[in-house]
Amino acid sequence: MTGNIRVPALERALRILEVLQKNRRCTISELINLTSLPRSSVYVLVDDMIKLRLIRQNSDKTVQLWMKLVSLGNSASEGLDLKEIITPFLEKLIENVDCLVAHFGIMDDEKAFYVVKRTSHLTGMRVLSREGSEVSLVHSALGKCLLAYQESTLREKLITTLDYTLATANSIATPQALRKELASIHNRGFAYDNGEGSLEIRCVAVPVFDLDSHLMGAISVSGTITKFSSDKLSGIVDKVKKSAIQISSSLMI
Repeated sequence: MTGNIRVPALERALRILEVLQKNRRCTISELINLTSLPRSSVYVLVDDMIKLRLIRQNSDKTVQLWMKLVSLGNSASEGLDLKEIITPFLEKLIENVDCLVAHFGIMDDEKAFYVVKRTSHLTGMRVLSREGSEVSLVHSALGKCLLAYQESTLREKLITTLDYTLATANSIATPQALRKELASIHNRGFAYDNGEGSLEIRCVAVPVFDLDSHLMGAISVSGTITKFSSDKLSGIVDKVKKSAIQISSSLMI
């Protein structure tokens, strides 16, 4: 969290919502432990957020994110100009690359999020990512790409606090390994996920820069092991890089 929050209750409410986003359902006791907030504050905030339909209390006394947040999230997503700009490029990328899905993601504060998702109509596989959900900075090409181009102080701060629990045998397991990978990404201009989140899936991600050469976000394509084999990787990278350049160029019009 950056900046000085003048209404502490807002920051505390956001911490509760973020814990529920990560853990889906929690009891009040679990929320208190996971947020490290005072018991009285958690009870008051949860009660008010239930009344506002931001969260829901279930019959087993757990609470979860609820419909008002879905409505607000959809409105925020639909209102993003970036979505209107980038969607056609992702759709064209899907036509040119034999992939399952294409994404555009951004870094917001200290986390990465999917902003746009487009799925190939030819795929029979379900890709669980969704617009607005958090992107792993360790296990995904998109997240690693976004992290590689962050300012060095923030990048190093995040590297030391990320969760390195293995998702697959190919997952990056240590901060040292991630530092080495991020340096390689910066040097070659693209990120590669070699089955690090799921052994059956490979991903390629490329940064997208704005008119002032500042990182705006990153685009990625994901495919199966056979479609994203080593001999096909170079061609896929070239197409994703071309799409990223076209997105940047479109901002100049």
